[in-house]
Amino acid sequence: MRSQQRPIGLLFVVALLLAACGTGDVVGPPDSTPDSTPESPPGDPLLQIHSEGGFVPIEWNLGNGPTFTVTNGGEFVFPGITTLEYPGRLVPSYFSGQLDENEMARINELLTAMGIAEIDNEHDDSVDNVADASTEVIRFWDGNGVHRYSVYALGITDNPTSDATAAFADLVDYLHELSGTVESDEYQPERVRVVAGTYQGGFDSEFERIEDWPLEGENPDDWDTFTTVGEDKWTCKAFDSSTLELFADARQTTIYTHPEEGGQVQLLVRPLHPGEEDCTL
Repeated sequence: MRSQQRPIGLLFVVALLLAACGTGDVVGPPDSTPDSTPESPPGDPLLQIHSEGGFVPIEWNLGNGPTFTVTNGGEFVFPGITTLEYPGRLVPSYFSGQLDENEMARINELLTAMGIAEIDNEHDDSVDNVADASTEVIRFWDGNGVHRYSVYALGITDNPTSDATAAFADLVDYLHELSGTVESDEYQPERVRVVAGTYQGGFDSEFERIEDWPLEGENPDDWDTFTTVGEDKWTCKAFDSSTLELFADARQTTIYTHPEEGGQVQLLVRPLHPGEEDCTL
């Protein structure tokens, strides 16, 4: 059973393109017109919500993806069921379902209330008495590009200081509600992101598992630099979805032997959502 707690994660905006009754006009995303916002392919992203920062290990931020993604065609991608097993599986679970017109219309109402189509890149940090909270970010795509709005400690206060933040919180709540009611199956990604870093220790030896390098012909030292934390460098490469089979039994405490140097490598593996680039934070 999924928790009803408000998730900390990404927000997706669904722009509903409907034929206006009796006119044949197209109603697009908030504050858009047919001339300025051409119809986008159904598989392209409409909105995406994710979390940044917070008092969590770097591995959490690098290894977990968006909380919610909605495409123009109404595909809804969201976190799957979290089990109580420990150590947990290395690859996070995501489900996918299809939203109907009424659900898309409600999402569109909330996006309009946010005024997201008029926002370029804004941040609400009005909550200043909370330490180590995450920042919730929504990205919205329309014919004018990508719009970004972020809020520090979203949902901490019952009295948001802006209409955009209030509507954002309502949207997160609504998407969380839909994740518990929409008919869904396991999400089938097109691409998979693999992030590699030198294992720095920290896992309980009772649960630590050392495995041979799973990606034949690949050296993580040759991959793109994903991020650097202090002296620790994390590299990244994307593969096709068949790569997930190599990590079907892997756990969060699984450590891999470096293919050339013999050291220990920690891998973070997850499906990429629609709209995500292969190796971009």
